[in-house]
Amino acid sequence: MDDLRDLKFDPPEFEGNLNPEVFLEWMQSIERFFEIKEYSDEKPFNTAILKLKKYASLWYENIKRQRIKDGDVKLKV
Repeated sequence: MDDLRDLKFDPPEFEGNLNPEVFLEWMQSIERFFEIKEYSDEKPFNTAILKLKKYASLWYENIKRQRIKDGDVKLKV
């Protein structure tokens, strides 16, 4: 069987959406990507945050700033 890790494709981007079905569909797609690429440890998290665009990216940056302000553990990047 061919090694699927060598396939050249990017994980999907997510711009943010109030419809939870859209988010769940993105999560399933990106999880399949990680599974095929056999990502482990911090790589899936770092890859996923790079794929957040527009509203989703703003949301992530706000969460990160709020955690720092509250003295919580820094999100790994």
